[in-house]
Amino acid sequence: MSAPSRTTLPVALTACTLLAGCLQQPPDDPPPPTPQAQEAAPAMAPAAAAGQPPTSAGNEDPALAAHMQTPEFRREYRTKQEQLQTEADVQEKAPWLGSTGLTEAQERSVPRYVRMELGQSLASADPVLAEDLQYIGHFAELDGTVYYWRIPDKAHAHGDTHAGPAYVYIRKDTAGVFYTDWGNRTPPG
Repeated sequence: MSAPSRTTLPVALTACTLLAGCLQQPPDDPPPPTPQAQEAAPAMAPAAAAGQPPTSAGNEDPALAAHMQTPEFRREYRTKQEQLQTEADVQEKAPWLGSTGLTEAQERSVPRYVRMELGQSLASADPVLAEDLQYIGHFAELDGTVYYWRIPDKAHAHGDTHAGPAYVYIRKDTAGVFYTDWGNRTPPG
């Protein structure tokens, strides 16, 4: 008889990190709400206001759903959300910022995405920063317009296992939806 599978904290945190990192992006950030809209908006649910993880859906793994309700998971979830918010507030500098044709929010999400994929934060030893990324350009490809940045070789020390150069890219599909990914997909020519 086999032992029942148990979801471990690292697996659940990986799931949390993947859910927190938005792979599909809206075309632009929505404008901040006006004071009148804030007054008219209904109050936030207590769980969302307290930075709690979302409640379980009926179709997910019951073991994962139970684990998401543990104090350990809730503590790690809050910590990860605080880290993501702190990093979103940092205004990194790089020569390519403002020159790609993407929105500022999309550009600024690129180094945060790379760090998230590599398990880094700005507090990590020698993290990948915006200034470390080399903007290559954007190209019309069969699956849409693709914007490429070369990831520095130092990323190999942090978990990049791709052979050869690695790139982070934002792809705008033919419907105007933006996707972010990374790997060894290379710019044409």
